Amino acid sequence: MGHDTTRLIPRPMYVVRAKGARRIILANADRISEVFDKASTPTPGSLCAIVGQDDEELGPGEYLIALAVTKGVAGVASGTLRAMLSPILRLSAADELETLRADGVPIPIPPYFYADRLEPATAEGLLGHLRNGDPVVGPWLDSILADRRVFNDRVQQSRAEARDAVQLASQVAGFQLPADAFTDSPVARENETLLDTVLNAGYERDLEEELLPLDLQRFDGKLSVRQRGASLAVFEDPASDQRLLVMSVNKKPLEEELGVDLLYWDELHDAFTFLQYKRLERIESPASDGGPEWAYRRKAELKKQLALMPKGRGLPKTAADWRAFDTPFWFKFVRGDAARKLDGKVLKGMYVPADWLRLAIDDSALQAGPRGGFRLTFSNTKYLGRSSFIQLLSRAFIGTAGARSKSFQKVMENLGTNRELIIAIRSEWQQPTIEDLPGAEVPSAAPF
Repeated sequence: MGHDTTRLIPRPMYVVRAKGARRIILANADRISEVFDKASTPTPGSLCAIVGQDDEELGPGEYLIALAVTKGVAGVASGTLRAMLSPILRLSAADELETLRADGVPIPIPPYFYADRLEPATAEGLLGHLRNGDPVVGPWLDSILADRRVFNDRVQQSRAEARDAVQLASQVAGFQLPADAFTDSPVARENETLLDTVLNAGYERDLEEELLPLDLQRFDGKLSVRQRGASLAVFEDPASDQRLLVMSVNKKPLEEELGVDLLYWDELHDAFTFLQYKRLERIESPASDGGPEWAYRRKAELKKQLALMPKGRGLPKTAADWRAFDTPFWFKFVRGDAARKLDGKVLKGMYVPADWLRLAIDDSALQAGPRGGFRLTFSNTKYLGRSSFIQLLSRAFIGTAGARSKSFQKVMENLGTNRELIIAIRSEWQQPTIEDLPGAEVPSAAPF
């Protein structure tokens, strides 16, 4: 059955002679960054036909090698802009431009640093030609151009936080997530089958219940992600035998008994790190210059969650067990508009250790409101940025160690469903070890 080419190009389409074409040809890159003249830059969301020239693999001439989406555009220097082209679909076989022109598709070839916008009829003709001649093009275009399913603000916010959590995990493990790591569920179609309807309904329900998204795809190549339902993903790198598990504990005993949303298990160092997301709200700043700021004001909620997190510690017995922070429990405070403003991007936020928060609440360091009310903000909080937190987590400067990691492995065996076991471990963690008791040869460890 033929395709209606009048519906193929609901967005602008450009031809780009890319400096990064070699990376696509040799390394099958799924994203490239290109610099353009400011007046000739593809617009965000547009389609791009990527051209390579005089390549030793393809031979002399100009070849259409891939399609891509303009993911974002940012300033570089005066008069230039940098565009991220992602995801990229490499064509099954490169098309020589002379051949395309002979077949009635008049594709221009712009110089480097310039994108040439195609007339709608030319774009439709090109995409129709590619659909008919390359079996990978049709499904890719359908997935790119289809309307996206829209969720309510609460679900969208959870999706944004979930992407942030998984992106953090991939960076900690040193993995490069593919450009199309996250895909949106397509909107319901008129001819949707009953099975499609059931699956989509279940998808949305899981997003309501879980922090980790179901739309994390399975990948080929270096990175392999095993999606264990909506709440568990395992990142693996077969080349280096590394694995990192990311587990959502939303609305499960782990959350209720330990006050956490996510746990990261670094199997290489046998270290568990626990993270809870909190959302900042936009409020008026009490500063003299005025203006809004992002703040967290629910003191009682923080105290409730902190009370669930164990405070005891034992002294490390080996160098491998040493940690720079006493606590494996952390909060990440993120902007509450992530779903509307920052979807698909790294969330701006603060990584704050639980033991610092306890002290700050007790000594009134966060009573920064206009009338002395509780207000946690970027300006009055000791926190780590994303890159620093990733470095500490990936090098085992934070997280559990020794007996604590071993005890928590028992919880992992049943994915945290045994409430009594979690309570027992929490109690055990808060008890002093033999070395901590008065009269012991080793000095007592300070609680956290």
